[in-house]
Amino acid sequence: MTLTSKFKAKDMSTLRAAAEKEIFLDLKDPKLYKKIKRYYQNEIDYSDDDHELNYSLVVECLRQDLNN
Repeated sequence: MTLTSKFKAKDMSTLRAAAEKEIFLDLKDPKLYKKIKRYYQNEIDYSDDDHELNYSLVVECLRQDLNN
């Protein structure tokens, strides 16, 4: 399932803003951040104690998916 088919159009604009570093997704929309983390759970090896690393990995995946 692709990113654009999984998330609503209004969520996609928020995700694009996060990918462009206009907003911090985890602060702006924590529920959406939780969903996107779950979406990438098979692609990212999350750290239990490094939130910043997890966030940057999620944003990098978003950037790559939105540019394809």
